[in-house]
Amino acid sequence: MIDERSRKKLILEHSRRMNAADIDGLLELYADEVSFEDPVGSGRRTGRDALRAHFEELAAAGITEIPGEPVAGQDGVHVLVPVTATMDYLPKGPGFAERGWLTAPDAPENSRITCDYVLMMRAGAGGLIQELQMFWGGRTLPSPADPPRPPHRTGGVHGR
Repeated sequence: MIDERSRKKLILEHSRRMNAADIDGLLELYADEVSFEDPVGSGRRTGRDALRAHFEELAAAGITEIPGEPVAGQDGVHVLVPVTATMDYLPKGPGFAERGWLTAPDAPENSRITCDYVLMMRAGAGGLIQELQMFWGGRTLPSPADPPRPPHRTGGVHGR
């Protein structure tokens, strides 16, 4: 079991390193046999190589994660955090538009996407992340008909 404070620090460190595009540093937080799941198309993947490819794609899209307040499970291994992330529309945005989750922008090369999701991590006895899951869906990418979000969560597609 890992104490609550350490698990919260671990999940926030994940976002800090992701924002710095420090892929090697980010992977240092993960066990070799890490299991990873993003609910959109990729299914469950395992190992640092698969995780590296995912993180490199996000870093190339200029992702910025703004984590909320982490919540540690009473089980001594899980921690969750709500995240608002912003990244370039390309390369992932067209897939979201194909699913009808957002409207493709007129100038995709100059547009960014904002998305809300929850990260769930399970830490092992050595303090490394053994499992990462992201929970989100199309309704976290607001359409033009959605009511405005609070100022810190601007959502949708917008120009730079």
